[in-house]
Amino acid sequence: MKQQITDIQAVPELPSHCQLVLDGTPFVVLHIVLVENFGLRVGLQIEAEVIEKLIAADEVIRAKNYALRLLREKTDNEAVDETEGSRPTVKPKPYTKSEMGERLTREGFSEKAIGTAIEELIDSGHIRDRKYAENWVVRRQKSNPRGKTLLKRELLDKGVDRETAEQVVAQVETENEAILALQVAQKRVKQYRHLPVHVAKRRLHGFLARRGFESEIVRQVLAQIF
Repeated sequence: MKQQITDIQAVPELPSHCQLVLDGTPFVVLHIVLVENFGLRVGLQIEAEVIEKLIAADEVIRAKNYALRLLREKTDNEAVDETEGSRPTVKPKPYTKSEMGERLTREGFSEKAIGTAIEELIDSGHIRDRKYAENWVVRRQKSNPRGKTLLKRELLDKGVDRETAEQVVAQVETENEAILALQVAQKRVKQYRHLPVHVAKRRLHGFLARRGFESEIVRQVLAQIF
């Protein structure tokens, strides 16, 4: 069944949108890009399936625009970049594919619209799981060091796929991990100074293991401290 476009009205509160009027009845508000791309004009008769495509395409645009707003948000302290000799600048907060999907789902967008929007954001470079993972590891090792095992688990919890998480964590040099483990241990062992050596050693071993450091590195660190 065809319906005729009898008017295309501006939407004052949404300058980038317009309202499509079909057979004299206000029908749907669409992004103006769709009006241009679909060649919509007053007097044009359109099929029901075209209307469905318009509505679906508009949802993708809304989902993508919402995602872009999230990516531009100036949020937590981890997003602040301070370069020596310059004023701090705030970087957009990165999202993994999984995290963005969860946010869009909470906003009520359909699974199909979310999938299309995210694929477009990946193609445009706005969502890059590998870069996200690399940045996460660097920040963690600077502010709250931990071993490869825990880093990998955190990346997986953030929605980074297993292959990417493993590749990024594998880039952490074992030598660097050992240095970090020693630094963490030296700071932590101060809390155990009143304990018998064997108790302090056991507690420090458990602490380092929970921080994700591999058993061989933990053994080396304990040998250096005790």
